Amino acid sequence: MKTFLLQTCVVLTTVFLCSASAIRHPDVAALPNILLILTDDQGYYDVSYYGTKDVRTPYIDQLTGAGMRFDNFYANCPVCSPTRAALLSGRYQDYVGVPGVICTHAEDSWGYLDPEAVLLPSRLKKVGDHTALVGKWHLGLKTPNTPNERSFDYFHGWLGDMMDDYWTHRRHEINYMRLNKQIIDPKGHATDLFTRREGGTQYGGQCIYALRLGDWKLLQNSPYQPIELYNLKQAPLEQHNVIKEQPEMYKKLHHLLRLHIQAGGRVPWQQPARLK
Repeated sequence: MKTFLLQTCVVLTTVFLCSASAIRHPDVAALPNILLILTDDQGYYDVSYYGTKDVRTPYIDQLTGAGMRFDNFYANCPVCSPTRAALLSGRYQDYVGVPGVICTHAEDSWGYLDPEAVLLPSRLKKVGDHTALVGKWHLGLKTPNTPNERSFDYFHGWLGDMMDDYWTHRRHEINYMRLNKQIIDPKGHATDLFTRREGGTQYGGQCIYALRLGDWKLLQNSPYQPIELYNLKQAPLEQHNVIKEQPEMYKKLHHLLRLHIQAGGRVPWQQPARLK
């Protein structure tokens, strides 16, 4: 089982994930996986399940339909760093050294996360969970307050508060992008970099072809890449291409894909000459 954690801000999103591992703890099989999404600056009606007409959030709406909805819920603070400090520590943000926003320049920074503060991922790891954070951290820009040092097994995101440009990923001309402890400088819009989007940032983020059948997924990311086959139940992150190991399933999905392509080919994709 896996656990994942994610954090989000209206434009910047953070997600926390945690998954149970049956190896570390005798009762871990009974523990749930946890997905926690934190959105910064989200208004009360910035979701469509409240009847909002100009915003559509179908997947969040599904969560409310299948789970529990709280119509009265209060964050510890209306800004980023203190909210995260309180959420991860379970204490008032002032008690863990983060009364305000942590910033690049000391004269503008209002927080330093107490290195002794016990955070949620460290507790989860003690019962056998693996933990991950994807997106915005904003609880420290350097050691000892980086995600991996504060008990996250995996981190893919940025350390700071925001980006001056979501294509160049810089804040005050500093690159805070990280993959665990490694400084990275990927190409593309920040939103696309932290989500699984076939085709990456080329071709408008569109894959050439993708087809799902139950737990199986067949896709081709670009005209210059081979077709891939994944079992999403066994490899939900699509990291293990089994096209050579599953030739019969490949043939089955490929046949369905060809039928789809042939059907689409009957529909003109340019204006017919007689209508110009």
